[in-house]
Amino acid sequence: DLLDACEDLGWQVTRVPAPQKGQSSGDFVGRLLEAVARHKPDYVLTINHLGFDVEGALAQLLDRFDICVASWFVDHPTLVLGSAEGIATDSCQIFSFERTALPWLEGKGFKDPAYLPTASNGRYFRRGTVDESLAMKLATKLSFVGNSWWTKSRLEPTAQIRKAARALSRRKTITKEFFGGGLEERLHQIKAPTAAIRFDIAKAAVAEASMQRRRRFAEALHPEGLRIHGDPHWREFVSDLDLGGTLDSKTELPALFAGSEINTNVTAEQMPTAVNQRVWDVPAVGGFLITDAQDDLLEFFTDEEDVVAYRSFEEAADKVRFYADKPELRRSIAARAEEKIGKEHRFTHRMLAVYEVMKRRFG
Repeated sequence: DLLDACEDLGWQVTRVPAPQKGQSSGDFVGRLLEAVARHKPDYVLTINHLGFDVEGALAQLLDRFDICVASWFVDHPTLVLGSAEGIATDSCQIFSFERTALPWLEGKGFKDPAYLPTASNGRYFRRGTVDESLAMKLATKLSFVGNSWWTKSRLEPTAQIRKAARALSRRKTITKEFFGGGLEERLHQIKAPTAAIRFDIAKAAVAEASMQRRRRFAEALHPEGLRIHGDPHWREFVSDLDLGGTLDSKTELPALFAGSEINTNVTAEQMPTAVNQRVWDVPAVGGFLITDAQDDLLEFFTDEEDVVAYRSFEEAADKVRFYADKPELRRSIAARAEEKIGKEHRFTHRMLAVYEVMKRRFG
């Protein structure tokens, strides 16, 4: 998405594929330094600190050569950085899609972290680019696209981590408020032999809470005819769920959003105030969306005018029933949201915002 936005803005970019596990390798560092020497960039941009090691070696190296870095977190920073210490440098500017994470990032030593929500890719999520025949094929009355969180909560953590996460959940309810003020103190209260394991326990507990939230969402909307496109573990929640397969993000996903009568959304527990990708992508193609009432949603949109928000899953079901037989009202609400997306919430807008922050700070 960001490469597309940079190209749309006419910027020259060089892409350096990074390792996936948060461990910087010698080969990657060599490729990165070679690209920097050849391209002479204004700054290096990464998502979720991808490519940076937890010991801070790469960050220190780039800082030594006065190479500034923009790192944009589109997951909660605590779940990415974990127990890492000493990774903040004077040449690194952090952006976070979750505004409540900014104090935590400052506590980690990052100077002036900036709030930056995600956005929509105008190349694919735009009404004129949607394949209409594909939209008719995928269209449904009530849809949701997303994973069940089963893998991250039940399969990826070890048995010991899952047990400790359950114990943590019994002591403290893991909700979106878990990531609010005093997060560092709550994390330190988790009993674990090392800081890294402590964060693994917290991540597993958050994943379990997010999975349970999606379970309640599926149970509430299943009677209304909900179709979910996601992983097969959704059937662990509702055995007779109408479950479609995964979709191509550039063709099938925008077609589904545009063709479905009502698109629904539910936000994971790691996001106290932020909105996820569906909030931008559904309206971007003229689709109608019912989503949970996140603070950021109500910051950018007006409830019942250009978005429809719910505050409980019972209310979500009520609103699905209310809007089911009101196609004209759905279209008018979706059209107003679509206009806002085009004016303010494309990835090109976000890249220009990054540019302005980096120019202001580093010259």
